[in-house]
Amino acid sequence: MRTPATLAFFWISSLLFAQHNDDHKYSLPIDIPIFLSGTFGELRSSNIHAGIDIKTQGREGFPLKAVSDGYVSRIKVSTSGYGKAIYVNHPDGKTSVYAHLKKFSAPIVHEVRKKQYDIQSYEVELFFEPSELPVSKNEIIGFSGNTGGSFGPHLHFELRETTTQKPINPLLSHFDIEDSVRPVIHSLIAYPISEEAIVNSAKQELQIPFQKINDSIYAADPIEAIGKIGLGIETYDRHNNTYNKNGVYSITAKLNGTQIKGLQFSKIRFSDSEYLNTLIDYPRYSRTRQRIQKLFRSPGNDLEFFDHLEDGLIDVKIGKDYAYQIKVSDANNNNRYLFVPIKGKEQKVAIPPEKLPEGKEIEPNRDYLFMYDGAEVYIPKDAIYDSNRFVLGFDNNLLQIKADHVALRKAFQIKVMAPDSVVGHYLGLQLKNGKTGFISKTIRDNHFVAKIKKTGIYTIAQDTIPPIIKPSQLYDQRWLSNFKTLRFTIDDKETGIRSYQATIDGKWALFEYEPKKKEITFSFDEYFTFEGAKHKLKISVIDNVGNESNHELEFYRK
Repeated sequence: MRTPATLAFFWISSLLFAQHNDDHKYSLPIDIPIFLSGTFGELRSSNIHAGIDIKTQGREGFPLKAVSDGYVSRIKVSTSGYGKAIYVNHPDGKTSVYAHLKKFSAPIVHEVRKKQYDIQSYEVELFFEPSELPVSKNEIIGFSGNTGGSFGPHLHFELRETTTQKPINPLLSHFDIEDSVRPVIHSLIAYPISEEAIVNSAKQELQIPFQKINDSIYAADPIEAIGKIGLGIETYDRHNNTYNKNGVYSITAKLNGTQIKGLQFSKIRFSDSEYLNTLIDYPRYSRTRQRIQKLFRSPGNDLEFFDHLEDGLIDVKIGKDYAYQIKVSDANNNNRYLFVPIKGKEQKVAIPPEKLPEGKEIEPNRDYLFMYDGAEVYIPKDAIYDSNRFVLGFDNNLLQIKADHVALRKAFQIKVMAPDSVVGHYLGLQLKNGKTGFISKTIRDNHFVAKIKKTGIYTIAQDTIPPIIKPSQLYDQRWLSNFKTLRFTIDDKETGIRSYQATIDGKWALFEYEPKKKEITFSFDEYFTFEGAKHKLKISVIDNVGNESNHELEFYRK
């Protein structure tokens, strides 16, 4: 690492250089063949992906390198989200992010361990000045892993604007990743939007067949319609030598040669994920898990990367013909086209409209308070994207909040009367498997209270079973001189683990927690000092309603 004495000169020189080097290329963060399992702007179940996911051959422990000169500005360790993550600020005004790491390089570990033992917590967040942890291009800063909210070993890598922390697409000009494969358009859906709209004699959404003309062009069957209609597509991108279905870079739609809609993932805001469900056909996704990207603007859509050009709708008039063109591109400018002929034609409804769901109509532009004998539901303004019908009620200690495949933009607030004895009780959500998922233990004015973003049936449940603590290859009075780690399985079958703590010889000991593995791990290193040969370990684990388990053992180590 650079010495602080040379940093100021390096930083100023680099800033001046960056002003004349806008097309700055970064080195790759990992020295293995690059295959992506996720792309920038990819639509996930609950967020818009802010980086790229680099596959690590199903393994952990590959060295990770700083992609350019800079300094470590932030380190975060969490059991969820990005897990172990490093943030490096660069002189060109960008920040690189490396997430889900297995471990950090030695200088970073030193800073993290000091903080963890200082505040007695595995989860920590640290911030640094430019002179504290400078790094050079290609310097190893950590090792790939699977920590946090990761579902398999990989590197999640981001580039951000340092000042705004807006993520930017790393594939546009910074990395050379082989990709000559065109995006795929898998499905085309037509939607009658206005009250008088009809599509192919139907008043509801219809799938439109299309055929391949050549390697880059598809042509759809002609659509006969009247009124305002919109289209949507299921699309994804592939890269060379991999079968992952990744997100596309851009989608544009033209009507009679004029662009009426555009979407481009060059830069996003983290707040854009709030509007994710306005970008897709959420009811269809909720029913079938098929993700259709709408090529028209929905109510509540405030996405920065979405060009609102006449809302993307097609106002079909009787006797007129329309040529609709869809272009889907990836970041390497591989393109796929779908041409959709539309004919304005008067028609009768052959497929009847779907029956409206029961319930009370809830509008997004006002708030609501529903009070029952023993429960309340508060729906704040803008909690939903569009008007929807909700079935609400409270009976037999069951609070029902139901709607047909509706996404919530903001949390509802609920209250349910607590029983006389609250020991082990909690507010939960009834799950499809018959179990009750933990929601809240918070009590206010003799009511369990919670903020929720899922519809369903809420109820009061009880958990009296303490967590499980199970040692791995350990037993009382064992010699552990050759052990590098201590491992325990910790688990709670009902409400989940709230906290854990461990001491050795009465001193707080750092156990790293990986919820996916249900495992806590202590490493024998220089950050914990042992005196003598005989030692006493105590572990305490508490679940979300306060049930506690304890495990003690003695071991020997020289």
